Amino acid sequence: MEPETEKTSVQDDLLYTITNIQRFATHDGPGIRTVVFFKGCPLHCPWCANPETWRAEPELFHDDSLCMGCGRCVTACPKGAVAVIGGKARVNRTLCDGCGSCVTACLNKAMEVTGNRMTIPEILAEIRKDDEYYQASGGGITLSGGEVFAQDPVPLLRALKDAGYHTAIETEGAYDLEKLAAALPWIDLVYHDVKHCDPHKLKKFTGADAEEITRHLRYLKDSDVRTIIRIPVIPGFNLEDLDNIRGYVKDLGFSEMQLLPFHPMGKGKWHKLDRRYPYEQTPMMDKTQLDAWREAGTEIGGH
Repeated sequence: MEPETEKTSVQDDLLYTITNIQRFATHDGPGIRTVVFFKGCPLHCPWCANPETWRAEPELFHDDSLCMGCGRCVTACPKGAVAVIGGKARVNRTLCDGCGSCVTACLNKAMEVTGNRMTIPEILAEIRKDDEYYQASGGGITLSGGEVFAQDPVPLLRALKDAGYHTAIETEGAYDLEKLAAALPWIDLVYHDVKHCDPHKLKKFTGADAEEITRHLRYLKDSDVRTIIRIPVIPGFNLEDLDNIRGYVKDLGFSEMQLLPFHPMGKGKWHKLDRRYPYEQTPMMDKTQLDAWREAGTEIGGH
């Protein structure tokens, strides 16, 4: 029994970096769900709604509209990463380590650390708050990101299945296939992104390797795990290529697809990270633009 006790102890001490635990989600799997957002992603899609999940480490949000330029954050920062310039706090991202000293000092809540270190018991404690809703609706837990496999999801997935939860993951396929193989026994549903089928365009816009993603999709098709393909529809990137992308997905043998129309609702996060949002002037897509696809039987998800 000693090895099992040691294994449990190590699992309980394992830390995940989580940006958000979203309760009462209804678009990320069956029933009412809690979505756990992992931090860390190898891809940097220019339309990303969660840019705070790119870096693996905790980092700082700064809301310029709330900043009074008082300088308390400057005094509090042990790294000298903050200065007041033009009446507003400015963060040197190279120096900032996301320690949160400025968050405590700020009187106007203009600073916030995104990315909390959490153990499996801590994550489970949050999840269990909504057990009655999962049971009543046939819901469960979805792991998202970022990229789930930028960290090791297996210990958490095992703990979730041991606790009786339905599990889903949202992934984009940018990781070693061995990680997926190790996790599948504890996954009930996979949402897998297919952003494009043109290898050059995919690499240029996102950094993803098309061959690697195809390998993952073929592996999933050969497994018993239900897989739903999600296609983010992005003007100027793949809107004009949807026929080819759908053909690619069907050739791989998948019948369940969702189109996710572009929305700019993550741009405020880009601003809080002092990044320029490439789709600043691009309006939210009207779902009616995808009516032909809906009529052909393709599900339209998203906003």
